[in-house]
This record gives sequence, C-alpha cells and structure tokens, in this order.
Amino acid sequence: MKTDIDLVLINGNIVTMNGQQPRVEALAIDQGIIVALGKNIEINSRFPQSKKVIDLNGKFLCPGFNDTHTHLLAVAAKFQDVLLQDVTSPKEALEKISERVKETPIGKWIIGEGWDESNWDDKRYLTLDELDKIAPENPCFIRRVCGHLTVVNTRALEEFEIPLNDPDLEYDHKINKPTGVLTEALNNRVGASPKLQKTQEDYDLTVKSACEYAHSLGVTSITDNLSIHQIKAYINAWKKNDLSIRVYMNIPFTEFDHYLATGLKTGFGDEILRLGGVKNFTDGSLGARTAKLKESYFDDPTTRGKFYIEKEIFFETIKKAIENDWQTANHAIGEEAIDMVIAVFEELNDNSLIAKGRHRIEHAEYLTDDLLERANKLGLILSMQPNFPGRWGRPEQLYEIRLGSERYKLLNRFRTIIDSKAKLCFGSDNMPMSPIFGIWSVVTHPIDEIKISIDEALYYFTLGAAYSSFEEKIKGSLEVGKVADLVVLDKDLYKIDPDAIKDVQVFMTFFNGQLVYEKKY
Repeated sequence: MKTDIDLVLINGNIVTMNGQQPRVEALAIDQGIIVALGKNIEINSRFPQSKKVIDLNGKFLCPGFNDTHTHLLAVAAKFQDVLLQDVTSPKEALEKISERVKETPIGKWIIGEGWDESNWDDKRYLTLDELDKIAPENPCFIRRVCGHLTVVNTRALEEFEIPLNDPDLEYDHKINKPTGVLTEALNNRVGASPKLQKTQEDYDLTVKSACEYAHSLGVTSITDNLSIHQIKAYINAWKKNDLSIRVYMNIPFTEFDHYLATGLKTGFGDEILRLGGVKNFTDGSLGARTAKLKESYFDDPTTRGKFYIEKEIFFETIKKAIENDWQTANHAIGEEAIDMVIAVFEELNDNSLIAKGRHRIEHAEYLTDDLLERANKLGLILSMQPNFPGRWGRPEQLYEIRLGSERYKLLNRFRTIIDSKAKLCFGSDNMPMSPIFGIWSVVTHPIDEIKISIDEALYYFTLGAAYSSFEEKIKGSLEVGKVADLVVLDKDLYKIDPDAIKDVQVFMTFFNGQLVYEKKY
C-alpha cells in the first residue's frame, strides 16, 4: 500500500455530501484524487509518511462550489472598466464615471458596468444629460447589472451613428431629447459593435485573474456562457496547463451550426475543460422589464416584456440539439417565456430522451405550480440563482417594485420547487458570484416558499450542480476516487446565526488537490 501520498487534511469538520459517509474528520489526497476519508486516527495510521499534512484546527470543509450559471470570463475582463455594482446612488455612480473621464484621453470610450438602481434610494436610471455633463468629449456606454439595458451619452450616439428617430431609441418627447437609455433591441445591436469589444489578447490575459477570483470565493467548477473569443481563451489556457478551474462551456446558439459541422457535441473534452450546451435566449430580465410575463408589469402597465426568439425557430434549435446529442440551456425568466420553453419540449413528445439530455431552463424564476409540474414531467433541470431573491426578492426590493406585493412572492420558490422533487442546480449569474451570499439568501429568506435549509443549499451548489453537467461521478461530493476540489471556510455554516452566513470567509480553496487560494490576514 502506498503511504507517501501528496496531502493529508486532519482535524476538520468535513461535510462530504455523500449520504453513506456524511461527516468525517480527515481525508487523504494523491495525484489530485481523494484516496481515503475517515477519522483522524484512521487516516494518520494509514498514511504516516504523507508529503504534506494540514491541520484544519476544526474548520469547516466541503466540496468546492460549482457555479452552474456564470459569465466569469466576461466579468473578469471588465475589471478594468468602471465598476458600479457597489455604488449606492446616481450621484456616486456619476462621480466614479467622472473620475475615469479625468484620466482618459479625449475621444476614448468610457465603459461602465454593473449599476443597479433598485439598490439606490433614488430608484431611477442614469440619463444622457448627466453623462453629457461629465463626459462631453468621451463616448460613454454604461451597462446595467442585468446586461439588458444601457445608458449612453450624445457622443456615444454619434459614434454608433444612431439617428434620433431610431424606433428602438427611448425618447422623451416632453423635452424633445433621447433619455440615453438603450433597451433590449438597440442595446444588443450596439453592444456587438467592434468599438466595445475586448480582444482575443484581453481574454487570454484574463483567464488567470478569473480563476483567482473564483478561487477566492471557493468556486472550483463553473458553467460559463461564452463567446467564441472566450472559448478560445479557455482552450489556450488549457493547452498550456494554466487552467485551474473546471469549465463547462455553453456556446451561443448563433454559432451552433458551426459546432455541428465539426461533429463536436456536449461532453467533448476532459475533466478540466469540456463543451456544455447550446445557450438560447427566450426573454430578457425583470430589471429591464423585458422578461416575458402573462400580465403587465406592476410599475409599467404598458408592457408585458418580450420574446427574444420566435417559437418556430426555438423549436428547430431544440430539435436539432436533441437529434445531435447536444444539451440545451434555455434562458427563460417570465412565466410566458417558461411556458414556451416547456411547450416546445412537450411537442417533441419524447420525455425519456429529453431527461437523458439533461436540458436546462436557465433562471426559471416565475414558475407557477402548473409550469413546475410540466417541467418535472419532462425531466428538465432548473438552473436557478439563489442570490437573486437575496438581492432583489425581499420586501420593497426590485421584484416587488416590478410585480407588486403579491406576484413577486411567486418568484424563485425554492422550497416549493425542492419539495416537488425537481431537478435543480444553483449558480450566481455573477450577481454577485458568491455561493456564500447565495446560501445566505435562501437560508434566511423571509418568504417561506423561498427559504430552504443549509443542507439543501450546499447540495445544489455541489452534487446537484455536478449532475447538471453530467459530472456527478467525478465531483460534487467528497468520496474515494473523486477529484480533490475542496473549500475551507472560517466558520461552520451550521453553528452560527444564519444571518451571519453572509459574512463567512473562504479560508482555503483546493483544486485538483493543490492549494490555489489561502486567505491572508
């Protein structure tokens, strides 16, 4: 028996997510694989000559977190932009943008990311006039946190050559000027402009910092929704053995035919990097009032949101994916969009094949009882984000503003969904990318239909998450033969006040048995 293995971790409070051996004190790792788990005395006696021993001093350890819906590389590439996710008012946002303008040459773009007016006392969008005042000679493109709405200034309109009578440009007829708000169609159109795009080199250089950022949050696996440049960046890092996170790559449906022509399919790759599913959009977001609802928005009775794809085109994409062994990941937030997704799968009339393909509804926020029952019958996976109700789903937050005091309670009903035995996995959509925040969000939520247990939250960030990418046999729980991806926290989630969970820090992160992050005090 080999005794000089790579690493032994002892004196831990270790949650394995393995029902046969739920709690242990120690584990042993060799060549990136877990080779033993048990009591301290058992592991120490079996491996007396291990190359390294780490005493956890009673700290909490569990499988590395798996974020099943991210835009990690895209977000990390924006770290050099004006980051506005933490600002608390329009005034503060404008001050940060103004500081960047002062250090930017005339004519160069100012790109801002992540503002969220729902967290401001003055719950309004930024305006063209405000941006013109602080940046009269620099085009500004200031994107909301959801990515579905942007505010620009006059110089940006000129750079994009957008006429004032463009039907997709929001216009204030009272002052006879555009507001600066670009909603869905126009936002998507100009957002693809070469003027705003990161280069291949930008993304290549971003992979390392993206992995480091994920490690600091205890994340060792992700499903990333990617452009072609971003996929290439991950491949380039993988080729050089520089990829220190497991990436399941969802591709845009606009490129699907190119992938089909190569013969590639979901699952192609190895245990570090592999192809995921085809990402489809059926609607937008609640924040931008573009999620497709069956009833009007409470705060804007003139709209019910919009579909982003015609049902016939969506049907053909799903049919083509299933016929060619591709998983699909289908963005649907409003209940009318979710209904369309489910109806298309029902029309295929082969529930066993659909379940086998582990097809996903991304977000699936507005699930009525009927929609949930139909999704479960099909075996669809609900790829949901527990941080959403933590950020926007409490009383007087964005969801109540958009849907009113009764309908907002129908969003993200995790308690009801779990009790229905649905297939479920958790991600963040980078809002924020913190499993700890996500766990806190749903463990402490004031609405009973949303609130769940710590056990459940951990499961859907680990083993349940691994199922969504066909990887439950290699990761998601701490068992002999599985990869040694681990996270150590500075507090035991089960022994502290639930409200304190949001302040828990990641102490160490291990990827493939290697220590890739350690908190510095």
